[in-house]
Amino acid sequence: MSGVLAWGQLRRRPGGFAGLAVALTLAVATVTALGALLGAGGGRGEVRGPGVGVIVGAFGEITVLVAFFVALNTLGFALRHQYRDLALLRTVAATPRQIRQLVRRQAALTVVLVAVPGALLGAAAARVFLAALQHRAMAAPDARIGGGVLPAAAVAVSVTLLVATAAATLAARQVTAPTPAAALADSSGPDRRPGVIRLLAAGVAFTGGALLVRLAATRPPAEVDKAAQATLLGALVLLVGVALAGPLLVPLTTVPLGRVLRTLLPVAGWQADANLRGHARRMASAAVPIALLGGLSATMAIMTGTALHAVAGPPGGATSATDSWLRQAELGLLGSFGAIATVTTLVALTGERRREFALLRLLGATRPGVLRVVALEAVLTAALGLLLGGAVTAATTVAFSLAATGSPVPTVPVATCLWIAAAAALLTVPTVLAAATVAMRQAPAAVAGGAHE
Repeated sequence: MSGVLAWGQLRRRPGGFAGLAVALTLAVATVTALGALLGAGGGRGEVRGPGVGVIVGAFGEITVLVAFFVALNTLGFALRHQYRDLALLRTVAATPRQIRQLVRRQAALTVVLVAVPGALLGAAAARVFLAALQHRAMAAPDARIGGGVLPAAAVAVSVTLLVATAAATLAARQVTAPTPAAALADSSGPDRRPGVIRLLAAGVAFTGGALLVRLAATRPPAEVDKAAQATLLGALVLLVGVALAGPLLVPLTTVPLGRVLRTLLPVAGWQADANLRGHARRMASAAVPIALLGGLSATMAIMTGTALHAVAGPPGGATSATDSWLRQAELGLLGSFGAIATVTTLVALTGERRREFALLRLLGATRPGVLRVVALEAVLTAALGLLLGGAVTAATTVAFSLAATGSPVPTVPVATCLWIAAAAALLTVPTVLAAATVAMRQAPAAVAGGAHE
C-alpha cells in the first residue's frame, strides 16, 4: 500500500520532487563515471599525478557526502509540499514507522526513475573525463571505457539508493516528530526552534570539522594531497554544523547586514529586514545552500591558488599543476550539487509565501512593491550565505596554507572569489523573483481565502 501511495504522490506533485530528481541524477551519473574510470584498465606508459584509483576515491567520498547533504535538503522540501497529506495519514492511525517507510519509498522510486538517464550521462562523462586525464598523462594511454559501464551503473544506483533512503529517514522526522494533531495544525511544515538533539549534532559537526582542519594544518609538505582532502572534508563537516545551527546563527549575523540595508533603503529595506529577522528558520534554510555553494567554491579556488603558488616557489613541494586541475574538476562537481540545492530551496521557500504575498496585496501593496521587497530579502539572504560560507573558507584555507606553504596566509584569487560572490547573487535574486512572480499569479483574494493547495 505504501508503494501505491508513494507513486501517487510522485505523480500528483512532480514539481515538488524535481530538485531531488536532479540531485539524484547527478549522483548516479557521477558514481557511474567514477566506477567506469576505475574499470577502464590500462597500465602501460608513464602516469603522472596520484593515479586513477586515488582520483576515483577522492571524488567518490566527496560525491557521497555532498549527495547526501543535497538529497536531505531537497527531500525535506519535497515533504513540505505534502506535509498536510502526511499529517492526515497520521491522524487516521498511520504510525511514524509507516510514514518513514512511505518517504523512503518515494526516494527509492525517484532513484529508479533517474537511474537510466543518470547512467547514460555518467557513461558519457567517464569518456570525457578519461580523455582529459590522458591528455594530462594522468591515466594510462591505453585505458578505455568499455564493458565496465554496466557494473558501474549498477553500483551507482545501489549507492544512490542507500544515500536517498538514509536521507529520507532523517527528513521524515519533520512529520513524525510532532504529535498527529500538532502536525495537522501546521499545513506548511514545522517552524520550531532547533531541539537539543539538533544542537548536539551541530556541536559534534563543529568539533569534527575543527579536528579535520587541525589534521590538515599539521600535514608535512610531502603530504599536501592528504591535507587538501582533509581541508575539503573539514569544510563540508563545518558547513553541516552551520546548517544544523543555522536558526541560532542567522539572527546574530542578520543584525549588522540588516542595519546596512535599512540605512540604504529606509522603507523597503526595513520591511525586508523585518521579514527575515522574524522568520529566522526560513532564512537559515535559504542561506545554508548558498553557504554550501559559496563556501566550497571559494575553498577550492583558494586551495588551488595556494597550491599553484607553492609549486611556483622553492622545490620540495607541494602539489603539481595537474593536482590543481583536479581541484578545479572537483569544484565544478561541488558547484553543480550546490546550485541544485540553492535553486530547489529558494523556489520552495518562496512558493510557500503565496498567502503572505496575497495579504500584502490586499492591504494595498502593489505587485512591483512586493517584488522589490522580495529582491532585497534575496540580496540579504545571499550576503548572509556568503558570510557564513566565507567564515568556513577562512578557517579551512588557513589550515591548508600552513600545510602547503608553511604560512597561515593563503593565496586568494580575488577575481575568482568575486565571480563566486556574483554567481551566488545572480543565482539567488532571479530565482527568488521568478518564484515570487509565479506565486502571485492568482487573484490575491482567492489565495488569502484559502483557495490554494
